[in-house]
Amino acid sequence: MTDIRTRGFKTKAELDEHLGDIEETAETEEVLLPPVDHAVEQQETVELARLQEDLTLLRRHLALVREQAKTAISARAQWADASAHEQLGNYAWLKLAGVIAITFLVVRRLRLLPPSGMATIPIALSRFYRV
Repeated sequence: MTDIRTRGFKTKAELDEHLGDIEETAETEEVLLPPVDHAVEQQETVELARLQEDLTLLRRHLALVREQAKTAISARAQWADASAHEQLGNYAWLKLAGVIAITFLVVRRLRLLPPSGMATIPIALSRFYRV
């Protein structure tokens, strides 16, 4: 059975030499790392805490704005409903739907008339609207 840990090396000495080179490289890399500046680290920690607090405040402000928007939309809808009741009385939306349906049916009937009839309709209707 082949020892997969030594694959690529002919002898154990070559493997040991390679591992020694890796250890030396790792030691020199550790030496090259800059020392930790605790003052900078403390300053970054304070800055992070401040940013987290700002984020929390922004989230609260956004929730407040959403709540105000809901209230404004609700008030606007109530005003529109009250205005419709004031102008059209009870069942205002039903009356409005009736007017829309009648208008739709009249326009549909007018489309069925021949083109010459379409030209005479405005003239006939103009007799009723003399000022």
